[in-house]
Parts: sequence; structure tokens; C-alpha cells
Amino acid sequence: LSSGTCPSSHCPRSTPARRWAAGAASAAGAPLHVPAAGMDRRGAGTSRRGAAGGVPQGHSVGGRRLPAIASAFLQHVGEQTQRASSEKVAQRLVRFFQVLVPRFTDDPDSPRPLGIDLNVVRPLCGEGVPDDIPALRAALWKVMLGYLPTDLFQWDGTLEAARASYQKFLQELLKDFGADDAARGTASPSAPSAAGAAGGSDGGRSDKELDAVLTQISKDVVRTRIELAFFGRSVDGTSESLCGIGREPESIDVVNPSCHLDVLARVLLVYAWLNRGVLYVQGMNELCAPLYFAFAQDPLSSASAEADTFFCFSHMMATMRDAFVKSLDDSDNGMLGRIEQYSVLLREKDVQVWGYLQKLQVKPVFYTVRWLTLMLAQELNMPDTLRLWDSLLSDFARPHPLLLYLCVAMVMRVREAILAFDFSDSMELLQR
Repeated sequence: LSSGTCPSSHCPRSTPARRWAAGAASAAGAPLHVPAAGMDRRGAGTSRRGAAGGVPQGHSVGGRRLPAIASAFLQHVGEQTQRASSEKVAQRLVRFFQVLVPRFTDDPDSPRPLGIDLNVVRPLCGEGVPDDIPALRAALWKVMLGYLPTDLFQWDGTLEAARASYQKFLQELLKDFGADDAARGTASPSAPSAAGAAGGSDGGRSDKELDAVLTQISKDVVRTRIELAFFGRSVDGTSESLCGIGREPESIDVVNPSCHLDVLARVLLVYAWLNRGVLYVQGMNELCAPLYFAFAQDPLSSASAEADTFFCFSHMMATMRDAFVKSLDDSDNGMLGRIEQYSVLLREKDVQVWGYLQKLQVKPVFYTVRWLTLMLAQELNMPDTLRLWDSLLSDFARPHPLLLYLCVAMVMRVREAILAFDFSDSMELLQR
């Protein structure tokens, strides 16, 4: 394998992991056989790995042409691994790369792709996706949320269809409600399951009702992640003057979005329009923001961050929406049901703290609603949120048991203070 930018094996940056990544990224000939590094998914002799290690777009892998988007992604990951911030990070990136490179059955006549093994990817994501390659986190989140299939050969078709659908529904929503009727107007695509429901018609929804939804979205969006300069930048990155801190809700423009706040509002409006039983509930902006931020950092797909965010947010809400629908509060996945699961777990792990809070009448509903509905997004800065969500999104059980354990751990971490506090002090500590 070529050592890329470090041709000499004595180059300080020419570590084994980087040399491996360099060779993978520059492979252009025969198939690149990558050792499974203890992660063989089908047993010895049942599968083989193709040469997708960042090979030029259109390269054939296992006798099949690797589509452009998937090929460019693998090439980018291989190249960026060479520039990893440390050898430890490079080794972790190689592990991700090995799992992502397409694998095939050993059928010599008609090898079939096996797809990404989620049983391997999930624990890797649970340990955190290195920040060195934003495109890697973006792609893995899309796979974890079910937006992208595990078969890389299907990525191009899936993304092209979804993004085209998004544009189509944007046009239909603008047409249905009239872009001239409201300066802050409309926008909409649809998740695969919602496309039929939209049906090119507002189904009797009035412009007044939609405007009320958009008004609430706008109020919340302008308060979203105000500590980040990103949301105060124009979409084209040329100016921050339109979207800085203190922007008024009335200035949000979802017809002609000029900055990232506008785009975030449009995604939420589209979701509300297509999901009439849920609409928009305060807090959804906090769930949507990390997705959009992560996808907008992806240099390969940032131009489609809005569409990708919409579909991933829709997939996320498929498991979270019961917590936002008041009529479902008492169900197992509803808000009160989730709080009860938290309370049971706290009692199991620390009965003393649980009993003391019960004695003080500090009920879990007073402090856990935000934790459980927003997946702790409002409790952490964005880098920590991204790291936490690497783990939460890899937890396929629903509702996320890991989230419940994290909430319990947060309380146990301050148990000594809680046991020494009265009602008001405990409330202040837990709500802080």
C-alpha cells in the first residue's frame, strides 16, 4: 500500500494506521482486502471485503460499480484519516473505515453486498465518533436513524429520491398556501411515510392556523443555541448581520431563507404541516438543531443539509413524538410513562435519594421533562451534545434506556448535595 503524503516509513506522521488509510484512499487497481480486525461479521470464509477504500468515483467493487456519493464518502474518510489529530484517533477511524467498506458473500458467480453490520457500528458509535471527520458522524447518524440503508450501493438512490421529494413538497406547500400571502410563508417536503398524507393539499388547514404554528416556531428558533455563531450566519457563509443574537421572530423567513435560523424554522414548519396530529411543540427546535448542525458541517453534503435534517428529524420523532402529544402522556412512551420509568430506575439504583426526594415532594415531573424530551440537548453545549448523541442514537431500544440511565446518573452524581438540601435548594439544583 502506498503511504500517501508520507512516502517514507520513517516519516513522523507515517504511523501504521495512517499508512493503512493512505493506501486505502489511493487504491485504484485490484480489490483491497482489508483484515477484519476481529470484527468478521459472518464467520471465517463466508465474506470478503471489496476495494471501496476511497477509490475514485465509479470504481467497481466486488464486480459492481460503487455509486458516486458512496465512493466520494469512502475516499474522503480514507484521506482524512491520514490527517487525524493523533495516532489513537487514526486507529479509531480505521476501525470505522473497515466496517464501512462494502463486504460481499463469497459466491464467485454473484457476490452480494452484506451491508454495514449495525452490531459492529453501534458499539463503535457508542464510544464516540471522532470529530476529525464531520462527514463520518453525519453519515453514521443517518444510518442509525434509518434514513440511509446499510447497503452503500443504495445510498445514492435513497438520497437523490429523498432530496427530490423534499423539493417537490416545498413547491407544493408554497403553492397551497401562497408565498405572496405571508412574507414568512411556507415550505415543505415529506418523510416517505408522510408523502401520501400531504397529498398536495392542505386538507382544510387554514392559513391562519399555519401562521400560528409558524409564529410559535419563530419565537423558539430565535432562542435556539444563541451561544453558537453558526446559527447566526447566512446560509452562504458570507454574513452574520441578518441573524445575530437578538433577532426578532418576525424576521424569520421560510420562503427565502437567508440564514441557518430560517432553515431550521422551515424544517420544523414542514414537519408540522405534514404531521397534523403532532404539529409543533416547544422543544422540537432543540431536537432538530443538533441534527442540522451536524449535517451542515459535512463538506460532502452540506448543500442538502436541510432535506437530510427533515427526514432524520422525522425518523427521530417517530420514536419521540408520544412524549410531545398530551393525549398520550399516560402511555408507556408518553411523557408521564417515561418519567415513571425514570423514577423506577432511580429507586432501583439509589433508593436513599429516591426516598428523600419523595419526602421533600420533589417530583420527577418537576425536573425530568426537559431531560427526557430533548435528549439532554439543552443541558449541554453543542460539542458535548454531539458526543452524547453518538451514543444515544446507537441505542436502538425504545424509548432509549441509555437516556434513562444518564438521567439517573446525573442525579446520583449530586446525591450528597441533594441529601443535605431542602425542597427549594434541591429544586434549584435539579432544574439548573
